[in-house]
Amino acid sequence: MRTIAPWLVTTAILLLSACANSDYFEAAPAAQAGNAMVYIYRPAASNPGKKPLRTSYPEILVDGQSAGFLKYNQHIAVELPPGKHEFLATGLTREARWEPEDRNYTLNLEGGKTYYLRLRVEFNTDKMTIGSFRDQYIIHLHPMDESEAIYQIRETNPATES
Repeated sequence: MRTIAPWLVTTAILLLSACANSDYFEAAPAAQAGNAMVYIYRPAASNPGKKPLRTSYPEILVDGQSAGFLKYNQHIAVELPPGKHEFLATGLTREARWEPEDRNYTLNLEGGKTYYLRLRVEFNTDKMTIGSFRDQYIIHLHPMDESEAIYQIRETNPATES
């Protein structure tokens, strides 16, 4: 019986990973039975040209505890027990880089289900004037139906620790 050269195995693994669809998203099941999964995501803004608050990011607090920073075009996965939970996008923490007012939403979670919260950040083109982008934003933290969320979240990256 012949052994496969280690370099051949490594090459095969690299080729397979290169062929993987980078725009594919599949929600992970909760690690603990009975818990729910919540994905909080911030997709790229849909307006053409300059993107609003691209280098700014809030800290996401869940029931007052940090879940991480939600940067432009990223998502955060949080596993929680069933019940009511408050989600807060805030700039009022030491490490956050976010000037807009806090946005919050309360979800009543059921065990075994997956939920999606979108932090939508867009320019408010109805209030903008030529050359004036400052403080002209539409910012919402709101639930999304899975059928729409999976198409948006697959374009985002998992949040990194910072």
